[in-house]
Amino acid sequence: MNTLILYDTLYGHNFELGTFIHQTILPSASFLSFKEDFQVKLDRIDLLILCPCTYGEGQLTASEEKFYNYLCQFSVPRLIYYIAGVGDKNFGSAKFANAVNIFDHQLRQHGASPLAPSLKIDYEDLPTAQQTVTDELTNFLRKGRDSNY
Repeated sequence: MNTLILYDTLYGHNFELGTFIHQTILPSASFLSFKEDFQVKLDRIDLLILCPCTYGEGQLTASEEKFYNYLCQFSVPRLIYYIAGVGDKNFGSAKFANAVNIFDHQLRQHGASPLAPSLKIDYEDLPTAQQTVTDELTNFLRKGRDSNY
């Protein structure tokens, strides 16, 4: 399975979550920052894991915006994705980890399928996020093995 983990971070929390996913669950996945200048061939990716960062008033960062615009150009009906974003609940529910909502909506619009509900987690509760992500991805991988994905 060709897997890509993408993260963006302002304070290091989404990098930490992405690193956790890469090192403990999906060590064979490609692990990149949205900030890296890369050419993603979405038709070659089976599983996309996003750990996006929310900026300012609930927007994407400039590097995430660039990937979002790239995503808008494609239909990705065989792509499976999972989004787990760390945010700060102090910004209020409408702005809290809003990049998760933005990417989830866009991926669904273009035919991708979520492997589980997206996760928005407060930066003060990273251990809970790690456990949830582990459970969701492990269940998905186990199902994939059982069905010879």
